[in-house]
Amino acid sequence: MNKKTTGIIAGAAGAALLLAGSTFALWSDSGKAPGGVITSGNLDVDVVGTQWKDVSADRADSPHNIDLASFKIVPGDTIQGEYAVDAGLQGDNLVANLALKDGGALTGALKSGLVDVEYTVLDSDRNEVATGSSSGVDVTLASSDNSAPGTLAKLPSATDGTTDFTVVVSVTFDQSTSDRDLVQAQAELAGSTIQLSQVRA
Repeated sequence: MNKKTTGIIAGAAGAALLLAGSTFALWSDSGKAPGGVITSGNLDVDVVGTQWKDVSADRADSPHNIDLASFKIVPGDTIQGEYAVDAGLQGDNLVANLALKDGGALTGALKSGLVDVEYTVLDSDRNEVATGSSSGVDVTLASSDNSAPGTLAKLPSATDGTTDFTVVVSVTFDQSTSDRDLVQAQAELAGSTIQLSQVRA
């Protein structure tokens, strides 16, 4: 083979190397990163019972269960409605606000300032944890698996049909009401929404 032919072959080989890239294959290795399942927590609330009672201090059998539809309130009376609340929270950082909203608004003739509405929230042992006026009441809670430090009351991870909190609505008819003021009057106690909402500090 002559020098010219050899030169052409060498040049073609060099061009092929350039087209293929100028790097060399060196050792390499890889490892598979494990996957995982990301699971969300839980937030749930239900009202599992309601009961109204006459708790007037001068009634011999106080507290006495009443039917709100047929009970006739008079000056000096105090009646209480109790809403049994079943709530559940689950999440390592879950904190939520339990609030009674839109309650206590009286409509009708008894909306005169002579009827007072207040709210109290009791825990499962019936210890008072929050109070509020007719504008509502709220309390901040944490999930039972919340690992953050703090002294917030904690809820189980899910609703289970049992009472975790009781919201007490107290209605008092001012005993200083005179003459025939507000006789045979009616008022509607607005329905209340018990709301559980996640909050972030």
